[in-house]
Formats: sequence, structure tokens, C-alpha cells
Amino acid sequence: MTTAASSTIDELQSRLSDLELSKTHEDVSGVIQKERTEMLLSLRKIMETMKAEAAEGGGASSKEVEKLRAENEELKKINAKQKYRIEHLVSNLRSVVDK
Repeated sequence: MTTAASSTIDELQSRLSDLELSKTHEDVSGVIQKERTEMLLSLRKIMETMKAEAAEGGGASSKEVEKLRAENEELKKINAKQKYRIEHLVSNLRSVVDK
């Protein structure tokens, strides 16, 4: 073999290696592109769900909000009664101690 033929064979082998690497790169980039597409779709679903919950009042239904408000009012009444009782007991205790 001559050096020209050897050089041509080396060049062809180099091109073949480059083509094989290029094909591998295309396969990998295709997989990555598919994964990115799937992730983008799932993120869009999450975003739409979050928007829908925000439009509905932060995820809580109006029934839940009304129930919580009623419970809050009831607890305020109980708290006010307990506060009055404590003040009354303290007042009576002071009067007994002062005697």
C-alpha cells in the first residue's frame, strides 16, 4: 500500500467514526427532546391546575370558607365568655384577698 492509499483509508475511517458519533448524538438529542417535551406538558398541567385553584379562591370552596368563618365566629364568642369569666374571678379573688 502506498502512503496515499493509507492516508485515504485513515481519512475514511475518521469520517466513519464521525458519522457514528453524529448518529449517537442525534439519538441522544432525540431522547432529551422527548423528555423535555414531556416535562413541559406536565408543567403546563400543573400551571393550569394552580390557575384554576387561584380562580376558585385559593383552592378552598366557598362552602369550606363559610364553614371556617362560622367556626371562627363561634370561637370568638367562646373566647369572649371565657375572658369575662376570668375577669370576674380575678375581681372576686382580689376583693377576697383585700378583706
